[in-house]
Amino acid sequence: MTTMRALISDRYGPPESMRLEQVPQPHPGPGEVLLRIHAASVNSWDWDRLVGRPLGRITDPFRPPHRILGGDVAGIVEAVGADVTRFKVGDAVFGDLTGANWGGFADYVCAPATALAIKPEGLSFHTAAALPQAGLLAMQAIRRRAVLPPGEHVLVSGAGGGAGIIALQLALHAGADVTAVDRGHKGQKLLDLGASHFVDYRQQNFTRTGEQYDLIVDMVGSQNVFAYRRALAKGGNLVLVGGSFGRILQVVALGNRLGHEQSQKMELLIYNPNVADLDELAELALSGAIAPVIDSIFPLEQGAAAMRRIGTGDHIGKIIIDMGA
Repeated sequence: MTTMRALISDRYGPPESMRLEQVPQPHPGPGEVLLRIHAASVNSWDWDRLVGRPLGRITDPFRPPHRILGGDVAGIVEAVGADVTRFKVGDAVFGDLTGANWGGFADYVCAPATALAIKPEGLSFHTAAALPQAGLLAMQAIRRRAVLPPGEHVLVSGAGGGAGIIALQLALHAGADVTAVDRGHKGQKLLDLGASHFVDYRQQNFTRTGEQYDLIVDMVGSQNVFAYRRALAKGGNLVLVGGSFGRILQVVALGNRLGHEQSQKMELLIYNPNVADLDELAELALSGAIAPVIDSIFPLEQGAAAMRRIGTGDHIGKIIIDMGA
């Protein structure tokens, strides 16, 4: 029996509850490819499922839904299952497996071919692994404003995370004036990336500065709906990407009703991982329009440290786990 290394999480707990084990190497079924993983990135969703955040426990109250976490992957196709025609052995690919079986914190994973895109030669495996979830969330959030003409005022809350940085870069690429909101130590990096203004949320509430924005992209659900209404310009859009159950429920139930008089639109982003958007992200990265910031790189053996890093919230950009492939 061929085995592989994998980080196992079979109970809710801190990063130290994860363990590196030798487990059977999977075999691709119909519609799947076997991927030799070169790099995976760590996302807040991994943290949520590791420690057992309340929203996740609604469907999985006792243990993580996946023993091997990790959604964002980049690697080489080692084998293809029946009915797979898009890829062949040796293809370099990347994608987000959170809509499938996860499993990225390992040497190999079987992934649906429909979840993967070809990795261009000009992108490293680290960059490709950093793109899928963060890039797709950012791109789909920015798109929710039907028109983003040059000069519009955009605010990104949680701008120092992986998705926040790409949202900032996409808004800048469209010609917007961007305000970044995050912890103070991330400010200089975000200004260096092109933000016109930075707000340290520990020192100042952006909804009480008197400034108004045409588009607010909030990665962390930092405000209530009344504060969002105050900070949105007439005809402005709020796109909530993440946050607590209470914040999400407020925006879904009350957002558009409260913003009606000012033609404001407040909505929760419904994430849609798809290959067409992955291809577009790759092109934007190749052109230099976006460039994921790599905060740190850990070997698979130090996966617990990688998870601890994202759990602190102090990281700037993406955390990568390198498989040493």
